[in-house]
Amino acid sequence: MKFTTNLAALALAGLASAQYDQASKPFQLVLQSKDKTVNGQKLAACHVGAAIESLCLTETASPSKPDPIKPVAFRFNTSSNAGGEPPAWGILTYDLPAQPVIPSSVEFWIDPIANFALPLLYPGSGSGSQSLVFDEKDLLAVQGYVDYSVNPPKAGNTTEFYRWYACPTYYAGYQYPALTWALGEGKPETPGCAKVDVKRVFV
Repeated sequence: MKFTTNLAALALAGLASAQYDQASKPFQLVLQSKDKTVNGQKLAACHVGAAIESLCLTETASPSKPDPIKPVAFRFNTSSNAGGEPPAWGILTYDLPAQPVIPSSVEFWIDPIANFALPLLYPGSGSGSQSLVFDEKDLLAVQGYVDYSVNPPKAGNTTEFYRWYACPTYYAGYQYPALTWALGEGKPETPGCAKVDVKRVFV
């Protein structure tokens, strides 16, 4: 669905103060790819720090995860105050098993020397949570309304972007094959990355 520039800007500005109080039914995230080694794999939550998890692939071995692990259930939280037309902005959430359970949401962590962002699950759903959408095919996307490929950059209609890759990753000493987000149109520079779409499958 396309929005005018002013409406899109207002909606994006409102995300900072939105309360994501509407949780979806649980679902798994399944990768779709032309690369047969990752196609059909599901995502799990892999430990990378105190109550911090990366979105790792369940079947691919790595130094920090030598054996297959089970996928986990995620939810998509939207705001009851958001209004507007679908697809609705929201945040990807996960309940980290602990005593008590730790609600977590995805934020994009960026290393300034890399050309991709690493989606990580951090405790809570604060202002750093990455706003995302699921399209009509249940594919996960990031929306934007500025075209940075022209000079000067031009604001226009809201567009869905699908710059997901499965890559070998390194964070705080942990090494996992995990979901990443390319910063720009180019492929992440790390060898072994595979282009993927991320599909929501309700459980």
